[in-house]
Amino acid sequence: MKCFECGSRMKTARENFRYGSSGLPVTLVGVDVSRCAACGEFEVAIPRIEELHRAIAMEVIRKRARLTAKEVRYLRKYLGWLSTEFARHMGVSVGAVSRWENGRDKMGAVADRLLRLMVAHGPPDSDYSLDELTEIVEKDAAPLKLGMRVDREGWQKAA
Repeated sequence: MKCFECGSRMKTARENFRYGSSGLPVTLVGVDVSRCAACGEFEVAIPRIEELHRAIAMEVIRKRARLTAKEVRYLRKYLGWLSTEFARHMGVSVGAVSRWENGRDKMGAVADRLLRLMVAHGPPDSDYSLDELTEIVEKDAAPLKLGMRVDREGWQKAA
């Protein structure tokens, strides 16, 4: 393999590599790292990176202590949300998200659990509008009156 910077030949070896791109203290154990002796440039081969990000997220949500600011930011980004989208999903202000991610405020226990559940089960279904969720939060609680029917396609709401 040739160096993209200077064109010299790179030497590849298995190494432990600090994966700083996650924003968390993650070390990748025994990955291929190619280094250029001429200019110092290096390249890391990270196989199945989406699977790696999922594994990191799952380890973060399994920890017993409250989430840290960096972990909250990592999980938000893992879910693929901007701060504004995350705030709306969590039912808080963008300022609250900023304070959580900058470490000025700790995320409350309920919000911590909600974030962990969203990561464990995936973000809310795209067929379920966030606007509908916001409306539900703002309305008074009322019992649901619902009729269900079954057909060849399964259970459906009755008209």
